[in-house]
Amino acid sequence: MIVKFFRRGQGSGAGPLNYLLGGKDTPREGAKVLYGDPRLTEQLINTTPFKQKYKAGVLSFTEDAEGFTDKQKRDIMQRFEETLFVGLEPDQYDILWVEHTDKGGRLELNFVIPCQELRSGKRLQPFYAGADLVRVNAFKNIINQEYGLTDPNDPERKRLINPYVNNAPRPTPYDRPSKSKEKEQEKEDNEIIANPESTFALKEAIDRRMRHSLAEGSLNNRSSVRYALEGMGLTIKRATKSSISVAHPKMKRNVRLKGTVYEEGFQALAESAHLVEERQQDYERVSESRSYRDLRTWTKGMEIKKAYHQELYGDIKAPEPLDLEIKDVVSMEQSQDATPRVDTPTPQPSYNGPRP
Repeated sequence: MIVKFFRRGQGSGAGPLNYLLGGKDTPREGAKVLYGDPRLTEQLINTTPFKQKYKAGVLSFTEDAEGFTDKQKRDIMQRFEETLFVGLEPDQYDILWVEHTDKGGRLELNFVIPCQELRSGKRLQPFYAGADLVRVNAFKNIINQEYGLTDPNDPERKRLINPYVNNAPRPTPYDRPSKSKEKEQEKEDNEIIANPESTFALKEAIDRRMRHSLAEGSLNNRSSVRYALEGMGLTIKRATKSSISVAHPKMKRNVRLKGTVYEEGFQALAESAHLVEERQQDYERVSESRSYRDLRTWTKGMEIKKAYHQELYGDIKAPEPLDLEIKDVVSMEQSQDATPRVDTPTPQPSYNGPRP
């Protein structure tokens, strides 16, 4: 399981609702409301006065939806809500949960949250990466470990090249093209690298060139990777243990490249299977300590977030129930029932026509 928050959060409530459930005439196949009221959520988003009107995201699984019981889904959703809204009561926020199973049958638990604290109308920020990412990641790891779900941190699932940086859109799966198409793609990539139109296009062109070099066997270690990047006319601005950032003369911002190929310890593909096996063994060896660390991180993060919510909304009390003086009303009705009832004859309709 992974937790992903979408960047969109402005506009009317119809936008996220139409994505999750489809239009009135074209409902989305495989969509099911698990919790919440779509109409209420849409109205709350529309009446939220802040620039960021809602926060949406998904708990995405590689496992099929049929492999989960309703109780398990509720447990995961409730614990995710607790992670985001610790210190708040259920009537202080609104959340809509929608299940999707249209991507090959695998489970997706989508959520939409209006950015408004419901008792006061104050701004509510369900997730801010700088403050919440570590705690949410710990929640993800705990759930994956507890339910035996696919672990995205497993070395076996590590990509040679990671396309999900620099806010890049999700690419289509990479298929090896024919030789003629490969030459055309190489020419196109050369043109993009020489005159990039955007950071996204430049990064994708670089990644394709690196995949091609990888397939040819011209990349042996990080030095060869740096040499290949500089051969494209790029300047290496920063190299960390897990990434390389490059600059282009015609681009204002640097491009960050991630993946095994760009890592400090990258070796030739001939050694890659051995390295993956070693990493896998190391990862499994420290499984217990990781679980303890995740629980400790989550617990500490929950304490910090609870204090934050109490500082913002702690003085906001739930509205008192209306005093309708029910007892007086009941006694009045009883006294009226005790009054002797006088039956009056029912008036008959008049008839002014001729009688038979």
